Amino acid sequence: MNCQDTQRLIHAYVDHELDLMTSLGLEAHLGECDACRTQHAGLRALRELEARHLRFHAAPDPLRTRINRTLDEACPRHARPRVQAWRAATAALAVALAALLVWTGVPYGPDGLRQIAVHSAEKMVYHIASSTDAETALRNVTNHLATSPGARIVVVAHNQGVDFLLHGAKDRTGAAYEPAVAQLAAHGVDFRVCQNTLARRAIGTDAVIPEARIVPSGIVEISRLQTREGYSYMRL
Repeated sequence: MNCQDTQRLIHAYVDHELDLMTSLGLEAHLGECDACRTQHAGLRALRELEARHLRFHAAPDPLRTRINRTLDEACPRHARPRVQAWRAATAALAVALAALLVWTGVPYGPDGLRQIAVHSAEKMVYHIASSTDAETALRNVTNHLATSPGARIVVVAHNQGVDFLLHGAKDRTGAAYEPAVAQLAAHGVDFRVCQNTLARRAIGTDAVIPEARIVPSGIVEISRLQTREGYSYMRL
């Protein structure tokens, strides 16, 4: 990645909108280029300053009234229980739309909404299926947290990928994996091991290090995290 690429992506990077591999490439360039690194530091300082002064606002009462009246007119009385969840979602969407109008400079409401921040949790599940991928996974997770300290990260291991989460496991240099895993776990990273793999390979549950917890199926756990909890997916 060069300076031109960085200029094009730096704002998305500061807003945590890039995928992991693009972020890593940009970070590598920042480590080599003083000019881009200075620009990045300035953008981060600006974002932090904005965040400290942003306020949250509820939807104005007139807007809520209009939404409720429209729903009542559109839905028969017997169908209303089924639209309660949709009503709440619509109200939330109205707040987001009002915030967008304000953010772009369009006046809204009698008093107006000055500023609003919308934060959604950044969530990633790393899938490890091979023991040779463990070092790469731990390095990527470490870099991810360095860039996004508030990210929620889950590492799911199955097949040969569970090996690095067993007592006594070492990397290619002979260094034990457990201290690195423990350090990441202390920063909120959740390590999960597939029970089906342990059973198939006749590995006892007591062989798993305490920093990892056992789930019934690694694949099902990954699917659940993606479909039910909104996690992004990365396989290593």
